[in-house]
Amino acid sequence: MTLNFDPYRLRSGLVSLLAVWFLVGTACAAESDAEKPRQQRFIYNSDANHIYHYKPAPMNVADLQGYVDEVVGTGVTTFFASPNWGMPMAYPSEVTEIIGAQLAPEKLAEMRKASVTKGSSAERALANFYGFIDAGHDPFRIMIDRAREKKLEVFISYRPNEIHDVQNPDSFIVTDFWRDHPEWRVGKIGDEISPLFAEIIGGSKEHRVHPIVASWFPGALNFAIPEVRAQRLEELRECCERYPIDGLDIDFQRFPIYFPQDAGAENVETMTAWMREVRAMTREVGEKRGRPLLLSARIMARPQQNLAIGLDPVTWAKEGLIDFVEVSHYLRNDFPLPIQEYRKLMPAELPIYASVEVEKESDRYRRIARQLYDDGVDGLMMFNYFTRREGGVEPNFTLFNELSDPALLKPVAP
Repeated sequence: MTLNFDPYRLRSGLVSLLAVWFLVGTACAAESDAEKPRQQRFIYNSDANHIYHYKPAPMNVADLQGYVDEVVGTGVTTFFASPNWGMPMAYPSEVTEIIGAQLAPEKLAEMRKASVTKGSSAERALANFYGFIDAGHDPFRIMIDRAREKKLEVFISYRPNEIHDVQNPDSFIVTDFWRDHPEWRVGKIGDEISPLFAEIIGGSKEHRVHPIVASWFPGALNFAIPEVRAQRLEELRECCERYPIDGLDIDFQRFPIYFPQDAGAENVETMTAWMREVRAMTREVGEKRGRPLLLSARIMARPQQNLAIGLDPVTWAKEGLIDFVEVSHYLRNDFPLPIQEYRKLMPAELPIYASVEVEKESDRYRRIARQLYDDGVDGLMMFNYFTRREGGVEPNFTLFNELSDPALLKPVAP
């Protein structure tokens, strides 16, 4: 019997078979990417200055490390540290001012001396902070190094438009960059805020923001000004190059105004272009150090609020400009964050976390956490949790063991 061997037909058959394998493999890979579990995180957000208020001066290194240690082993995976003490930085900056730079040397010395007789106060905070500086320490570095030593993921959480105390032109927590350029602001301090911003920062009548705080908003810097964007990018670069962090977070909720009140929507592309610059910078820094630098953003409670003030986190996510987002209220938790709405808008692989503001009762935290987990959030961030110390009450960090794991959350009555 003669076998008709046709190499061309065999090759064609093999090509077809390989094509099928390739298509199946591609489909499986796509399915695998879509089904790949998103990273779970439980984030603790610590600002730059609260840690100096609660202990009499002089603090020591162990005291400072203790503010990291208190959340270790409580379910916290990720430590966010803000370098902003108002507009100045809580470290010796070369591109902007260190906190206290606005004070004459004799005034700073007077405040440090006064700290001896004052409790939690600006005087005590500055005395403690400058005690570290005088000893040759970078206290912000101490905190970051401690978090890394304790195997926490560490992010710098940067506030791009700080406006605390701008009604006071002599405040030591504003910078010359802001003070010298009133023409670069979105409006005039004390101007009435629009319904959009009243909704974002005020919410319901029970959660209305103090009128003085609302008056700050028109004094914010205008990101339509190239010099403003360039200055902020320079400060971000310094943070990323100076510290061995795992990522950089842009806290757009502090404070949520970047353009004149009626000009946010028309400047969406301006901010997206700036975010491209930020992402390029983080990639450059990551490549130089041989380790990726993640980029995240803390955004508004409702998707439409972002666009209305000039932010487009959905496009940022789709372009790969950010690695995750934290959806957030402004200083309250007055309605469930629309996690499912965000999930429909965002790429399937992008983690979405929810920022939880301060509450008085543990059960209130449990209810909020349960709702968020049921809605599919990938983790939580505790924001301003430490502020209960301002009333002399120690935070209950053991509660984090529950809040960080939906399987451990205790049931509470509605």
